[in-house]
Amino acid sequence: MEIVWEGGHRSSYAGEQLRWACPCAGCRGEAGAPGRLDRVHMLPDDELRIQDVTLKGQYALQIAFESGHADGIYTFSYLRALCNCEEDRALRARG
Repeated sequence: MEIVWEGGHRSSYAGEQLRWACPCAGCRGEAGAPGRLDRVHMLPDDELRIQDVTLKGQYALQIAFESGHADGIYTFSYLRALCNCEEDRALRARG
């Protein structure tokens, strides 16, 4: 998946990266309990392939994977923080 940000910056994301970064309560945990992604070391291929992306308001994307998992709401600020391009890594290193 690719996002072209205001100002022209481009961020590319693999389905695997986005799936492991899923921010939903089931994946991250809630009420002090660990989430599913804390308990597994591998995911089947259908969990890693993006099936659909839906705009949520003007602030986020909901990403659906081929496995049917579609609970994560990825805010645009979260997605930008996940960008792993050289430019963004350098910005994060500077603090």
